[in-house]
Amino acid sequence: MVKKRAKESRILRSLLYGRSKKSRFFNYGLLSLNLLVFSIFPLEVLYPNSIAVISFEIFFATIFIIEYIARLWIAPKKLSYILDIFSLIDLLVIISLLAPTFIGNAAILRTMRILRITRSYHVIKIAERQYPALVHYKDIVYSVVNLLTFLFMTTTIVFVSQSPVNVNINSYIDALYFTVATLTTTGYGDITAVGTGGKLLAVLTMIIGISLFFKLAQALVRGPKAHTTCPDCGLNTHDRDASHCKHCGHVIKIDNEGFA
Repeated sequence: MVKKRAKESRILRSLLYGRSKKSRFFNYGLLSLNLLVFSIFPLEVLYPNSIAVISFEIFFATIFIIEYIARLWIAPKKLSYILDIFSLIDLLVIISLLAPTFIGNAAILRTMRILRITRSYHVIKIAERQYPALVHYKDIVYSVVNLLTFLFMTTTIVFVSQSPVNVNINSYIDALYFTVATLTTTGYGDITAVGTGGKLLAVLTMIIGISLFFKLAQALVRGPKAHTTCPDCGLNTHDRDASHCKHCGHVIKIDNEGFA
């Protein structure tokens, strides 16, 4: 029995973390499912309490539960895996997918659903294993994902908090329009936040939004970077074609495919 479990564990580990053709196809399928879960987000807005949408939620929740258990089973340090930030996000996403079946479409639930967007970081983690070249564009990818995540999370909070009290925000699109106008500091003025809480939310959206835009612009200007730690000074971000650390001059070796 022990040998059988050890064999099953090796097979599963090979599928999830291996480099074989079978492993690549398996992870491509897993990556596709992780991307498809984002399609539920607009469907929930357009078709609230739909049986079809709830069925999709239960389907994806089941898949993610199986994935979570599988990764936990083969994890060498199970407690560390459970406490890992990505594992905690996965659990929250699973809860948000199953919650509608048990507690309905409450306002707190609509706010909780924004947690599903954080699954994008899990998608990046999988993609990095399948596409090593993606590591060079990590700063750009994370800057884009951070901005989009903040945009959709803020839009959801605006919709949930403002739609009951603001006559100008009657749909998710209205909330998205207000959020983008505020985040970019355009401020057309046709939709404004109502109440002290709404005004504070608008202020935070502008401050954080500008910071995220600046971070994205900085990443785009800097271009793709190689993430290799200098053994002398510890600098871990270098130009992709660098042969010496720009901080201390120490010789560094960067794995590359011969790019210029």
